Amino acid sequence: THNNGNFIRNLMKSLSNEISGCSDVKRLLAIVGVSLNIIQPDLETSATMRKSVLPVVMSTLLSPYPRVRQYTAEQLYVKIEEDGDKLLGSQAALEDATQLLLNVAWHDEYDHHGHIIKARNQIADLLGVVLSEEARHATFGTTSSRAVLRDEFESYSSLV
Repeated sequence: THNNGNFIRNLMKSLSNEISGCSDVKRLLAIVGVSLNIIQPDLETSATMRKSVLPVVMSTLLSPYPRVRQYTAEQLYVKIEEDGDKLLGSQAALEDATQLLLNVAWHDEYDHHGHIIKARNQIADLLGVVLSEEARHATFGTTSSRAVLRDEFESYSSLV
């Protein structure tokens, strides 16, 4: 199990590095899928999974790509529905997390009122993920001079 824990840590470190600055939406979606499938709360490595995997998932909830945020929320919802009783401490926390995942417009291009960031922080708290102060106040899609990133799933024009 020690080797499994090291494997998970090393894999998540690699995936985290891959996410950083990645503009390939398909690759980011694959990373989300791999990350969430690593979470197996019945295994002895569940503490390692919590520390290594969930922070990566929390970062993708604030991806600059709306499709990645939406997909992460959908897949995290499914994971919580499957294993929420083991991932979250109580039924109330499970219900709060699922409601946040369902009710927030993760695909919004802008987060002018901070709803997405607040929801991500609340989900992290419910899951016991420790976020740095910098991570808690992260921004995306603001009206700064940086252009808002777009993904190829944003419009149907890519299908024509």
